[in-house]
Amino acid sequence: MATLSPAIIIDDDDFFRVAIDAVLRERLGVETVVICATMQEALNQLSGDMVFGLVLVDLNMPGISNQNLLDTFKAAQPDSHLVVLSASRSRDDILMALSAGAQGFINKGLGIRETEAALRRIADGAVYVPPFTPQSVFCEDASDPVDQRSPVPIAALTPRQLEVLRLLVTGLSNKGIARELGINPSTVKFHLSFIFQILGASNRVEAAMLGAELLKERE
Repeated sequence: MATLSPAIIIDDDDFFRVAIDAVLRERLGVETVVICATMQEALNQLSGDMVFGLVLVDLNMPGISNQNLLDTFKAAQPDSHLVVLSASRSRDDILMALSAGAQGFINKGLGIRETEAALRRIADGAVYVPPFTPQSVFCEDASDPVDQRSPVPIAALTPRQLEVLRLLVTGLSNKGIARELGINPSTVKFHLSFIFQILGASNRVEAAMLGAELLKERE
């Protein structure tokens, strides 16, 4: 697992700050954890010299919109793993966080083991989305069954992710996709991880097959 240290937690919930601090220190071995209860405390920390490996932030912090909140933190620590911790199950909140560059959206209802597993995946470069995502994010009516071959998942992809998916379908490697789009291979890996989650694919071949059908239906 890649290092998550140092880490910063921004949350106005006293109990949850303590719980996440314990997960980071005791289960993931993070030695340095900075805890902030307000936006101003967080800005003071993020504008300093310390580079954080992990930025964990709650939504709906007083005095700032969620979009500006995440944009501010991403701009202040562009190389960190930005993760949203929230009780929200809103489709808009999850997609907003991912489009803002968050590498994960962890619901506060997850247990300790599940939260630990999610953070380990994020540290290893994967994108983590909630287990309930297929119903709550990609289906306007959660009572309707989700068809993995439906074009609905395509709507969750950014324009850049669509470009990555199209090139994946053509058979290009990560390096080939990176050269074609003029981006880093690590960025391609990040986009592909999210695409796999969206399509419900377990490997490149499966993602390419599903992606080819979805793109064809979209045209």
